[in-house]
Amino acid sequence: MNNVGFYIFALVAVIIAVLILKHVVTCLMRSVVVVVLLVILAVAYYFFVGQYDPEVHDAVQGAWDKYNNH
Repeated sequence: MNNVGFYIFALVAVIIAVLILKHVVTCLMRSVVVVVLLVILAVAYYFFVGQYDPEVHDAVQGAWDKYNNH
């Protein structure tokens, strides 16, 4: 294989690698976003449904009222 043929082969290989990597990274990023959302939902469930603490509720409500009045 001469130099031009090698460079064409290398260019095609890089283009194919970028396309495959773009697809894999997109899929991986979607998976990461889904996992983060599931963790947020689990934490919200734990704090708001699984464990009710009136003091925490009052503190959050007071902070929310201060935010709204500001």
